[in-house]
Amino acid sequence: IPTPNVPGKWGNIVHDNTVTWLATWKENINGNFKYVFLAAGSSIKGQSDMAKFEKARELKKHVARIRQDYTAELRSKVTAERQRATAMYFIDKLALRAGNEKGEDEADTVGCCSLRYEHVTLEPPNKLVFDFLGKDSIRYFNTVEVDPQVFKNMRIFKGNGKEEKDPIFDRVTTGGLNKHLQSYMKGLTAKVFRTYNASITFQQQLDANTRKDMTDAEKLAAYHEANRMVAILCNHQKSVSKGHGASMEKMSDKLRGLKYQRMKLRKVLFTMDPKMKKKRPELTELESDLDDDFIEYWEEELKKKDIEKATKKFEKNNETRAEKGEKPEPQKKLDETIKKVEAEYKELKAERKSKDVNIGSFKDPEKVLANIEKIDERIQTFKINMEVKDKGKDVALGTSKINYLDPRITASWCKTYNIPIEKLFSKTLIVKCRRSPVLSNASLCSLLFPLQSLGHSR
Repeated sequence: IPTPNVPGKWGNIVHDNTVTWLATWKENINGNFKYVFLAAGSSIKGQSDMAKFEKARELKKHVARIRQDYTAELRSKVTAERQRATAMYFIDKLALRAGNEKGEDEADTVGCCSLRYEHVTLEPPNKLVFDFLGKDSIRYFNTVEVDPQVFKNMRIFKGNGKEEKDPIFDRVTTGGLNKHLQSYMKGLTAKVFRTYNASITFQQQLDANTRKDMTDAEKLAAYHEANRMVAILCNHQKSVSKGHGASMEKMSDKLRGLKYQRMKLRKVLFTMDPKMKKKRPELTELESDLDDDFIEYWEEELKKKDIEKATKKFEKNNETRAEKGEKPEPQKKLDETIKKVEAEYKELKAERKSKDVNIGSFKDPEKVLANIEKIDERIQTFKINMEVKDKGKDVALGTSKINYLDPRITASWCKTYNIPIEKLFSKTLIVKCRRSPVLSNASLCSLLFPLQSLGHSR
């Protein structure tokens, strides 16, 4: 037992194998309890994480029977059984948390078993609108089509004179539900269903949307989209950052800047070899989103960057010369460089008006064509990255990736499609996975875990 690093002694020394914290105390500002946990990369933490995913994989052996049973019990004459079956339907199909009873001093967050009258609205013939605060007070708002029998059950459970604040599942508790689940499989709880369905959804999305003939950017986009679908399923939301709009505008300008480069190269190509217009007619199509105003704005931005770059280089050179005890280069040298830059962009402006094209240092049309193809690849990749960024603006992908997705699925996918794991996992997460019992002593990318062998299939 370590000696306290402040005067005094430990409040108590306990042995409790049901918790994961190492130390706890009550802070003196808000009176909240604080905890010291194991590091994410610790081997013990890795063991518990992999046990969680193994438990989810084990559920595959029992899930068909569980679904068959709760589907039959949706029509049970025993109200408690019918309520339990309906709750299990939501936990399985919507990945809802089970929910626990809350004290008066705790936030009014709910889960499936603690849903109240006002949390679910019926829209005939078979739609339910869920609207409640889930874990961490994150709003769950979802309109879903359900089995006709489930809709009928919810209409019954909300009837019998019930009103706001009354529980929908008044015959079901989280403890009772989990006890029932454990009659099918040792250690099975509603939480295991959530992990199981998250990994299944992830794997199915990857299988459906990834092909070997895709570019790396397209493969990564498919991965992020699969991750996003899981985050939506699990209601892992985040608020859109204040700077998102400005960031997307900057990216849009950069994309148009790439199109500007392509336009310049096309003009050079057709000037060097006019026959290319017939050989490659697709290259005669004008770039979208490029008008005179943007071109003028973009050339001005490029000029500013070139001047800034020249100024920084000049200042750095003089700093180096000063350290060596040498005389600094005269300001005149920088002024001349800036004049050259300004002259180049003045020439560009004149070129636009006259429609003459300066081919510069290019001598071989094939090299120009190769450069156009490279720019096309960059444009396509940039478009994909923009779409990924915009789609992920309001979902917390990391929460799903760290807590609900079996890392072996990602490892197998990376191996199959030749994607470095470092593009998808942070250093901390890689360390965490490598120290787990299943992934230890092996490089993640060298593992051969076929996706279909992981046991995640509906």
